[in-house]
Amino acid sequence: MKEARLIKEIPLASTKDGAITVATVKEPYGEKSSPVISLGIWLSKTSEEPDWKVHIPLDNLDEVIEALQEAKKEF
Repeated sequence: MKEARLIKEIPLASTKDGAITVATVKEPYGEKSSPVISLGIWLSKTSEEPDWKVHIPLDNLDEVIEALQEAKKEF
């Protein structure tokens, strides 16, 4: 059973009511599946589902954070 916990909701830049959500999901793909970090992009928070969603396996999180920090340096 999916057990999600919202960690943070961040206002999405350049939108009136969009958001970025960061959540943890235990067993996202069924019993004994590995946990993920779920990132949702909402162009409008009135939507029932995010416009985009990505699940990052917990085992890959450190490398993804490093890559995001490297990407940020380009700007």
